[in-house]
Amino acid sequence: MNAHYDWIVVGAGIIGSLAAWRLAQKGLSVALVDAGSPGQQATAAAAGILSPLAEATASGSFVKLMHMSLQRYPTMIAELTKESGMDMQYHISGALQVAREEDREQLRHRYTWQEPLGAQWVDQTELKKLEPHLIGYSAAIYDPTESQVHPPLLVQAAVRAALARGVTPYFGSPVRSLVTHNDTVQGVALPSQDLLAHHGVVIAAGAWSGLVTDLLQHRLPVVPIRGQVISVKQDQQVFRHIIFHGHTYLVPKRDGRLVVGATEDVAGFDSRVTTKGLTRLSEILHSFGLSESNVYVERLWAGLRPKSADGLPVLGPWPGRKGLYLATGHYRNGVLLSVLTADIISGWATGQPDPMDLTPFQPGRFWNTNSTKERRQ
Repeated sequence: MNAHYDWIVVGAGIIGSLAAWRLAQKGLSVALVDAGSPGQQATAAAAGILSPLAEATASGSFVKLMHMSLQRYPTMIAELTKESGMDMQYHISGALQVAREEDREQLRHRYTWQEPLGAQWVDQTELKKLEPHLIGYSAAIYDPTESQVHPPLLVQAAVRAALARGVTPYFGSPVRSLVTHNDTVQGVALPSQDLLAHHGVVIAAGAWSGLVTDLLQHRLPVVPIRGQVISVKQDQQVFRHIIFHGHTYLVPKRDGRLVVGATEDVAGFDSRVTTKGLTRLSEILHSFGLSESNVYVERLWAGLRPKSADGLPVLGPWPGRKGLYLATGHYRNGVLLSVLTADIISGWATGQPDPMDLTPFQPGRFWNTNSTKERRQ
C-alpha cells in the first residue's frame, strides 16, 4: 500500500536530516528516505569545518550564504542538544589562513575583501603567539568566530530529534524513480512501495541527486568528487585553531584527534582510499611541520562530495515541475550550509520568504542561458 506524507526528503545526510527535523517541528508529516544509513556519505567524510572565509574566493552571494548559516549555528545547536540529548562537539575554535613568504602577497590580496567581513591580519610575531608550534609560515588571516563540529554526531543528533518528532525513516530504501503525473511530482517509488507527498519532495541526496532525477527532462549537473581524509593523534595536541593553507587544512578536535585533509579527485562513485591519497595526506602533514616520528594514524577514510557544474549549491524548485525541490551540490560546505539550507526548506513548506536572494543558486541556471549566473565566490 502507498504511504502518504506532507513532505518527503530524499537523502539522510546532514542536510536532509536537519531539514526533516525542521519540517517536523512545524507539525508536518515527513518521510526521510535514504538508500543506506544516515550520514554515511559526504557527511561522514567531512572534517566539520565551519569557515566561510577560507572557502570563498571573493565577496558575493556565496560567502553571504555561508556567513548567514554560520550565524545560525549556535541557536540550532542549542535546540538540537535539547531535543536529542547529544553533544555534537560544536565549539568556536577560530580559523587561520596561513601563508609562507612566497605566497604572502596572494594572501594579502584575499585580505582586502575579507577585512570588511571581520577578518584580522596577523603578522609572523602574532601568528607565533596564536600557534607556537606552526613552522614556516610568515602571516595569516584570522577569524576568531569561525567554528567546528563533529559531523557524524551532528547527523546522529538530527536523526534522533527528527524521529522523536514523528519523522518516518525509510533507511536502506533506494529511490527507484519519482512518481509523477503530468507536470507534478507526487512522490517517490521505493522497491517495496510508493511514498506520496501532499506538498513536496526535496532531493537532498548529495552526489546521488542526479541519479534520482535522471528520468526528468533536464540532467542535473552534480557529480561526485572523492575527498580522502586522515585523522591522527600525537603524544600532545599542539594546535589550537583550524589552520588552512590553500585548500589543505588541520582541524584539532576536542577529543585529541587532528583531522588532516583533504585530497580531491574524480573517481565516479568509488569511495575507496588510495595509496596515492595517503601519500598526499602525508605530504600535507609534513607541510605543516609535524614530526612524523610522533604522529600516529587513528583513521583514514574517503567520501564523495557533490559538486555542481559551477561549484555553487543547487537550491530551489525544479523548473516546470510542481512539487519538486533541490537542496544539493554543496560540495565542501555541506556541514556549514546545512543549518541555513534546512531553514530554507522549512520556509518553502510554510510559505516563508527566502532569507536572501537565492537566484544564483536556483536549478534553472543550468538550463536557461538567460538566467542570472554567478561564479563560485
